[in-house]
Amino acid sequence: MLALLVLFACSSDIDCADPAAPVVDGPEPLTCSAASAPIHYLDLLAARSMPKGDRQLILKHVRSAWRSDPAATRAWLAEIRAAGAELEVLWGLPGAERRATRVWEAANGRGVIDEDDGGTWSVQSRALAVWSEDEGDKLALTEADIEGWILYGSLCREVQGGGVLRLSVADRVTVYRMIQERFDDATREERIALAAMGPYWRAVKDAWAVATYEQQQGWIAAAPLPPPMTATSLGYIGALIDGRVAGHAEQLHGHLGPLPLTRERRFEVTP
Repeated sequence: MLALLVLFACSSDIDCADPAAPVVDGPEPLTCSAASAPIHYLDLLAARSMPKGDRQLILKHVRSAWRSDPAATRAWLAEIRAAGAELEVLWGLPGAERRATRVWEAANGRGVIDEDDGGTWSVQSRALAVWSEDEGDKLALTEADIEGWILYGSLCREVQGGGVLRLSVADRVTVYRMIQERFDDATREERIALAAMGPYWRAVKDAWAVATYEQQQGWIAAAPLPPPMTATSLGYIGALIDGRVAGHAEQLHGHLGPLPLTRERRFEVTP
């Protein structure tokens, strides 16, 4: 019976609906807010929220580490908060560049979360979903980055009167490979541009919704859009990616920006 109780206690979810709720009680308490730093940081790098199961794995790993060594875990969480705070104050293309570098560091075990960080390390790989990386530039391309270009391509096609992109499952696989290869063969400037859509897409949607007609038309006139075409959705996104990707990123951020990586600040500059 005792073994079953221990197993239940270890497997039950940690309730962090209240950021001030304790994850660990006692003389060295740990709040949900502090324990969630790795979750918020990986959400920022991955440009999307992790599923509940992965968030719970991180919270349980942090709880275990804190119970084992509060001082070392406190220092580790402070390092994560500092890395997150750095990203949150960088907007636009500089933010895209730094995030892509942080993703590369994470994928290669050189980030603030590494192989020694147990469950959090295993979650990190799934969350980032890296599709390509360049060791010389120390930049990486994630699944969210590729999805951002698909969304951007749909917006471009819509403003040209062609309707939203409609891609089959097979087409999406082709687009993923296409953007992966574009990243592999790109200049540093182009790699940064390819990392400058996905993490900003929520901000793009917000900015587009409140942009004036003049702002929207200014971007349409300046962006290096493909010629109006009746080609398939796959053909359109192919023409877009084969074009001046750096020009697309510069004009979008220039006309709708400055764009932040996240809607809300989750990290303080000094923990």
